[in-house]
Amino acid sequence: MSVPFGEHLRRLRKDKGMTMEGLAQAAGISKSYVWELENRPAQRPSAQVLHALATVLGATVQDLLGEPAPFEGGPEDIAFFREYLGLSDADKERYRKMLDLFKAPSKE
Repeated sequence: MSVPFGEHLRRLRKDKGMTMEGLAQAAGISKSYVWELENRPAQRPSAQVLHALATVLGATVQDLLGEPAPFEGGPEDIAFFREYLGLSDADKERYRKMLDLFKAPSKE
């Protein structure tokens, strides 16, 4: 059974330690609209509002809607990958080298 949109929104907001007012301000919507989205069934926010909420919460629109992610991992993993994609090539190379250092040695 899928979890309603409002429950996903509330979980993501609370995971970030945000109040309804804080989320509303950051996303450019009213606190009462955040309340409606979290508490009234069958809310259908616009794509613009969904994008703003997801961006503020460090999630994807897919996660906000309760849809499965394109790969395993939660919103934190997706947000990390999105941030990685925005790095310069030199910074990406540094990250890859650091990850190699943290990997357990293979048993060959």
